[in-house]
Amino acid sequence: MVTPRKLKGRVLIIDDEIAVLRLYASSLAAAGFEVAKASGGKQALQCIEGSEFDVILSDISMPGIDGLTLLRQMRARFPDLPVILMLDIADNQTAIRATELGAIQCLIKPITAEVLEQTAAYAVRLRQSRRSAHRPSGDARIGETRSDCVTATDAKNEFGRVLESVIRGGKVFITKHDARKAVLISIDEFDALSRSTRSKLDSLSGEFDALLARMQMPGTRAKMKAAFDASPKQLGRAAVRIANKRD
Repeated sequence: MVTPRKLKGRVLIIDDEIAVLRLYASSLAAAGFEVAKASGGKQALQCIEGSEFDVILSDISMPGIDGLTLLRQMRARFPDLPVILMLDIADNQTAIRATELGAIQCLIKPITAEVLEQTAAYAVRLRQSRRSAHRPSGDARIGETRSDCVTATDAKNEFGRVLESVIRGGKVFITKHDARKAVLISIDEFDALSRSTRSKLDSLSGEFDALLARMQMPGTRAKMKAAFDASPKQLGRAAVRIANKRD
C-alpha cells in the first residue's frame, strides 16, 4: 500500500503570462505543494475569498490589478497571509516599496524550481508560526474563540496604563524600526523644562536690554562716535594703550 505524500502547504500563484504560470505551478506541485492558479488580481481575490492558502506568489506587472495593489488589498484583508512578489527585472525601489507594504520576499524572474520551493517552504513556516502565536493557550476552554482584533476598550485601557506610567514620572519612548521618534513626559516635567528655558531667555534678554541702555548714555555715545570718526593711526594708538593697561 502506497502512503500518500504529505503536502507541504497550499500555494496560490498569480501571473498573467500563462506559460510562466503553468511552469511555476508545475514546479511547486512537483515539490509537494498543493497549487492553485490565477491569471490576474481579480481572479486571485476570488480564490482567496473561497479558499485558504499558506502563501501567495504573485507577479508584480499585471494589467488591471497589479502586484503592489493586490499586495495592499491582501494585507488589509488577510494580514497574516505571507505574500511573495515576482519581478521581471531587479528594481530596488520596487522591492523596497513591496517590503514596506508587507511582502516577505521579492524574486527576480526567471526563478529556478529550487528557489521557488525554498521560498514557498519558508513562507509556509512563517504562516504556521503566525497561527501558533494567535492560537489560544492550552488552558482555554474547548470551543472558545479568540479574536485577533484589539477592541476599543482594550486600546483605551492600554493607553490608560501608559498615561499612568507617565504621570508617575516615567517616560514612554515611541519608536519606529527600533529608532526613537518621540517621547511622552508628564506635564510637570514639561513645565519644568519650559521654565528652565524661559529663565535663560529672560536672563539673556535682561543683559541685552542693559547693554542697549548703556549704549544710549551720552558718555557712551560720545565714545562710540569718537571711535567711528578716528583714523586708523588713532585706533592703533588706542589699542596699544589698552594693551599696556592690561599688562
